[in-house]
Amino acid sequence: MLKILLIEDNPGDARLIEEYLSEVNNFEHILKIADRLSKGIEILDNEFVDVILLDLNLPDSKGLDNIQRVLNISTSIPIIVLTGVDDESTAINAVKMGAQDYLVKDKVESEILIRTIKYAIERKRAEEEHQKLLEQRVRALSIIEAQENERRRISRELHDGLGQLLSAAKLNLGMIESTNSLNEKSKEIIKQIDTIISKSIIEARRIAHDLRPTTLDDFGMIPALRLLCQEFSKITGINVKLQISPDIGRIDPKMEIAIYRIIQESFNNISKYAEATEVFLDIFKVDDKVYVKVKDNGKGFDPTIIQRTKKIGGGFGLLNMKERAELVGGKVEIGSVPGQGTEVSLEIDLNFFNNNHH
Repeated sequence: MLKILLIEDNPGDARLIEEYLSEVNNFEHILKIADRLSKGIEILDNEFVDVILLDLNLPDSKGLDNIQRVLNISTSIPIIVLTGVDDESTAINAVKMGAQDYLVKDKVESEILIRTIKYAIERKRAEEEHQKLLEQRVRALSIIEAQENERRRISRELHDGLGQLLSAAKLNLGMIESTNSLNEKSKEIIKQIDTIISKSIIEARRIAHDLRPTTLDDFGMIPALRLLCQEFSKITGINVKLQISPDIGRIDPKMEIAIYRIIQESFNNISKYAEATEVFLDIFKVDDKVYVKVKDNGKGFDPTIIQRTKKIGGGFGLLNMKERAELVGGKVEIGSVPGQGTEVSLEIDLNFFNNNHH
């Protein structure tokens, strides 16, 4: 049962609209009529309404001012403007302001009226859903940004604070070791402590780098990825073949961190599950899109089994990859065949933030 508010001061036009609405079978509705904008606003203040049919020429308000005053009350109710033939340009401007559609009174028929009402409601619903998605995306990006800032802070503290303390401890230990008053047992213990401190320095640097590589902030995604590939090869023994097309310069920082994290997650999966000896990382640009392919020669898997066991969202972190990509206008796909390795593909539209105004 649709509740329709008609704000129209001409009794003849109001009666016609009433008749048109009644002519169509199975169109359940309640029609409220106000002959002044002030009366219409009073109804809006006190009752729920699904759609507003609004005349642009009223005794107490005219033209685009009508739209503005209704929008001041509610932006969530679809508005259909009713206008005369000579007022069509004003009606178009009303749609630009926020009305869903307009109808020229002389051309209104029952089928057209009903269809316009239904479309206006659907369009408004779609607009609101789109707006909600945009707001959710902005919120999610803000959370990720806060996480990355915190990672950056902890990474710097690990690198500069803890790293320097361990280096100082190693230096002092070296000074003790160089004294001649130590017996062999003490020298042996000092050597072991020195080894532990050296390993701790390497581990602190590794954790700091995994949290947030300083190269990413200082020089951008490409140098950071080159370093990631070197570190990955050194730690895992897996050979990485890196190919980057020369036309990829600095891009939006949110996109850079998303690409970096998705590749990092792919590398983590390869080291944990793939039993691979080689990884191919290919990054290239076509028009306004960046493409990333991470392919390994490991044991692969059956994607249907992974989906059934829900491991695709957990162990493989694919859900995280997909969500991270979607937030910056990208999409991730994973392909794998048992015995034939796995390929993660990422595609990102560089104009995404321009097109979505966020």
